[in-house]
Amino acid sequence: MGDLVAMANVERSTLFADLQGLTDDQWATMTVCDPWTVRHLVAHMTALGHQTAPNFFRGMLTSGFSFDKFVAKDLVRFNQGSNADVLAGFAKTVGSPKGPPGPKYVLLGEIMCHGEDIRRAIGSPGQHPEAHIVALADAYRKTGAPLGGKKRSAGLRLRATDVEWSAGDGPEVAGPGMDLILAISGRGGALESCTGDGVATMRSRC
Repeated sequence: MGDLVAMANVERSTLFADLQGLTDDQWATMTVCDPWTVRHLVAHMTALGHQTAPNFFRGMLTSGFSFDKFVAKDLVRFNQGSNADVLAGFAKTVGSPKGPPGPKYVLLGEIMCHGEDIRRAIGSPGQHPEAHIVALADAYRKTGAPLGGKKRSAGLRLRATDVEWSAGDGPEVAGPGMDLILAISGRGGALESCTGDGVATMRSRC
């Protein structure tokens, strides 16, 4: 599967480059993660880049073990100042090995998927190395709660049309690898670029 932390850092660096020169309107653009804008997602990923297991469990404790409250508190912390300030905060995470506790694919997935949420909100889908797409697709389709990739992919054949990757048996869902990953994670809009007899089934699960 390769070094997932190294992959995540490549994705962080690429996203940082893509964020250069955004207008104020673009920073304020709503993403599919409503009510989060582009700015909210950048702040959220900055929080991820400062996360450690002790910090995570301490934050959960002080948030009454509510994950949503924990995320919201972290978001406020890194969503201060101007747009340039938020971007500067994210810049400090580039190259960081830190991320949420758990399997290493979680960090890669957060950066790749939220990175696409940002890029697609401003009308500029990203490009990702084939190894990153294959590694994340393999991991995501096997996930249980809360991501639910295993349930969403069950009984379907998923086939990427832009990289060498396929998995599963059943009615086919074919499309760009990143779109398949987004669909596996529950973003039904990504299926607009996909074809096959299994698309309707997967859409109903998103």
